[in-house]
Amino acid sequence: MLKQLIKQKTIMRTSLVFIILLYCGHLFGYSAETLSDDKLPVKISGIVFHDRTNNGSYVQGEDIPLEGIAVSNGRDIVITGDDGTYSLKLKDNQSVFIIKPRNWMVPVDESQMPRFYYIHSTKGATGSDYPGLAPTGNISGKVNFPLYPADEPDSFDVVVFGDTQPRNEQEIYYLAHDALAELAGVEAAFGVTLGDIVFDDLNLFDQLTGSIATVGIPWRYVLGNHDIDFTADNNTDVRGAWYRTFGPSYYSFSHGPAHFIVLDNVRWIVEEDRRYYRTGLGEDQMEFLRNELERVDPDQLVVFLVHIPWTGSTAWQYEDEQKALYQLLAGHPNSVSLVAHTHRHYHHMIGSDEGFPGDEPHHMVSVGTVCGAWWTGAPDEYGIPHAMMSDGTPTSYNFLHIDGNEWKMSWRASRRPAEFQMHIVAPDAVLASQSSSLTIKANIFNALPDAKVKVRIGEGEWVDMKRTPEHDHLRLAVADREKQLGDTPWRNLGGAQVSQHIWTGEPVVPSEAGVYPIEIKGVDRWWEYEGRRLLHVK
Repeated sequence: MLKQLIKQKTIMRTSLVFIILLYCGHLFGYSAETLSDDKLPVKISGIVFHDRTNNGSYVQGEDIPLEGIAVSNGRDIVITGDDGTYSLKLKDNQSVFIIKPRNWMVPVDESQMPRFYYIHSTKGATGSDYPGLAPTGNISGKVNFPLYPADEPDSFDVVVFGDTQPRNEQEIYYLAHDALAELAGVEAAFGVTLGDIVFDDLNLFDQLTGSIATVGIPWRYVLGNHDIDFTADNNTDVRGAWYRTFGPSYYSFSHGPAHFIVLDNVRWIVEEDRRYYRTGLGEDQMEFLRNELERVDPDQLVVFLVHIPWTGSTAWQYEDEQKALYQLLAGHPNSVSLVAHTHRHYHHMIGSDEGFPGDEPHHMVSVGTVCGAWWTGAPDEYGIPHAMMSDGTPTSYNFLHIDGNEWKMSWRASRRPAEFQMHIVAPDAVLASQSSSLTIKANIFNALPDAKVKVRIGEGEWVDMKRTPEHDHLRLAVADREKQLGDTPWRNLGGAQVSQHIWTGEPVVPSEAGVYPIEIKGVDRWWEYEGRRLLHVK
């Protein structure tokens, strides 16, 4: 697969010049079409084509127009005719983009970012702290989109990052050594970072994406609340640097048998001197989502990629919008939402108690972050902070495994073997006469809430463990130990949060003195988990 991706990347780079021109809004071959009032919608049209000439530009008689390709303006969706053409109305500060179908590839640039859109912004979009999107002027010609054939099998993997969120170059180096080096050459179809690409400093976008590009696969990015210019006065200008770097903040695409929908649920609120964000999608994005889900077979696997969880502590700006969203999700029961933002790793089933109207709950995965607890905590011997998350989860990333219309996720701690899936909290030693049983806790990082877990000591009987959401005792001990050091040259850990993946059991302690293994075994519908540590019985 890696050799195939390298070959495909070579093809994609031949069209890079075209894509840069498209991105900047300066295509050749335009026919004049200008409106005096840039607030009125303009008509945009073009051709989606198989780029047989590999130059990114449509060559009549050589390239092949493609019928049945969906194109959107971020609200409406049209389908290309038998001549490959589309036509849409486009308002100022809207994007037009193709919705990539199965077995086709869009071009990627040198940072492995897909380029599949044109942003129409007559006056540009920017705040005052960071360079934003330059003005494109009025549309004066056709916008054509090249596609390239690609084999997309029923079964494939996606690398999934929670927040990378570096606040400076040093923290990009942490990421490079902690996760990126071991992922280079990974056999996955593509990767995605679920928002908070950086920590407020948008000048780090290019260095961060350039570092992730070394993994060697196409990479997609979701907008997070730390990826916007806080000096901007509206929801458009606040995304200026994002548009310049990544393109539209919401769109969709297919890969293999699955359909992916990238959403932007950060709403920027300006009230006199107050500037803050809330969770929400907005009217255009909700209309796009309705139109898109109408096209998708209810049995097809749909993966929603978004930054802020649908439910939790961050308030929605519009309660009615959340209800409407849940109605749409309920119409596609074979779906999952991958989110980040919380710097914790957990599985949450959104059910009727939260207003979800579906017959079955909607599965939402809060993906633990690659930066852990924002690169805080004592550094190890390599100078990288351990950054244990508030629920006891180590710095980590995930693999989304898709096979047909089924999915599952595996979890991987950075710089740890794949078998490391839990840590066990138990004393080092006990007296044989002290108690007949011992309370043992296991933090099984990626186990589903209904996992069956059991524990034993030595050759004793297996005892069932019960899921008991609570603070991770190991995480509490680590934070307390570091706090006692006083002033340190590193950033200290923040407070602890309840972990959703703690299991508690009380196995029998052997009556004879000796050294015994504590063994824990867990199983859910995806995986088996095993953990082991030693207990000294005196």
